[in-house]
Amino acid sequence: MRKTLTTLMILGGLVLMVVSYFFLAAPWGADSVEHSDPKFGFAPTLFVVGVMSAFLSAVVYELLPDRRHK
Repeated sequence: MRKTLTTLMILGGLVLMVVSYFFLAAPWGADSVEHSDPKFGFAPTLFVVGVMSAFLSAVVYELLPDRRHK
């Protein structure tokens, strides 16, 4: 259970980071300041949430009990 949840948190965080950085952020090569706004206003926030999710997966892994197979 904890390995699955940890893996899902890491993958979800990575997907959120990649999508917010490449598809929702400001376009690359903006030629002026007026064109340098992000496509989605909360793109930086989503990127930070993705980073937090990836780092918090270690906390989840450590706090959830491991199933002992006998």
